[in-house]
Amino acid sequence: MPDHYAPYSCMDNSRQEIARVLVRKISSSLSILGSTHILSLVWKKWRLDGPTKMDPYQRIMAMYGVFDILFSFFYFFLGTWMTPAETGWWGAVGNEKTCTMQGFFFMMGYGTAAYQMTLSLQMLLLVAYMWTPVQFAELLERKLHVFHIFTAIFMSLMPIFFDSYNPECGNCRPVPKPYWCGDWVLGDGSTECVRGDDTLAGVYQFIFWIIVSVITLFCTGSMVGIYLSVYLQERRMARYSFEDEDDAGEGYKESKRIRNTMILYTSSFYICWIIPFMCWYVPHSTPALYIIGDFFFPLMGFFHMLVFTLPKCVKYQNENPRTSIVVCYFFVIFQNQIDFVKRV
Repeated sequence: MPDHYAPYSCMDNSRQEIARVLVRKISSSLSILGSTHILSLVWKKWRLDGPTKMDPYQRIMAMYGVFDILFSFFYFFLGTWMTPAETGWWGAVGNEKTCTMQGFFFMMGYGTAAYQMTLSLQMLLLVAYMWTPVQFAELLERKLHVFHIFTAIFMSLMPIFFDSYNPECGNCRPVPKPYWCGDWVLGDGSTECVRGDDTLAGVYQFIFWIIVSVITLFCTGSMVGIYLSVYLQERRMARYSFEDEDDAGEGYKESKRIRNTMILYTSSFYICWIIPFMCWYVPHSTPALYIIGDFFFPLMGFFHMLVFTLPKCVKYQNENPRTSIVVCYFFVIFQNQIDFVKRV
């Protein structure tokens, strides 16, 4: 094995390497399933009701699904299959071109973070600032779509011009070759880089941590803002002695629904981003923690699908009171397939 590749995809032995690769494929498959289901629901509504009946929430989730499918499929599911065969990693059958392609779609994963923030922003404006979906669509939505798509493409293209998509620990990312060369944050300061640019890698590492920090703070702040806004509405209801939510009007019920939805979406972000980062970067992290982080990180598309389809599941459960929520999800997600089998 060449000296510029870490053995066993940065694991201690081949069994740990295989476990890491398989865990990534399983969790990314679930995420792809979830995002594909979201896209199918949005497409169905667009086809039946027309584009004018679509609201920003559905379009945001559709765009999240597109970026998540690309990110999960090329980076996590294909994994070592796209890394150069010379790495000697388990399953590696690719070359420099497939490595560059994987790195490109890894950076396109920026779109998932961008649309997570956009979702938080939209819900914050609806609840805390009393915007309507039409206002959001007219004043912000199109600008945000253009900005996110342009930024994702720009960030994904830049490393190509510097040959900076190279293998690191089982996948290809914007790092030099070998990834420990040069003077950037992971460099040892003495090894010479044979491909890529260590300065660019340092810039992208800095951008990566900025994105993680900003999205964490913004999504958390939005959730707190929405919670406080609904709490103040509840205090006003208590002051005027409303006996039930119907007396308070549709606005309060909608705000409460959005609050609960926002808590679920933000919780899925914590599970799929914060927990993996704690597993990966905790001092003296072990291979077992790395594998746990690798399992949770690609799962956000799956969790988002659970939140997106929750209203249908609750409706199904109300119509079938003795049905568990797990069975409800099964019938809601695979409704078309079940109907087809019944027809046959």
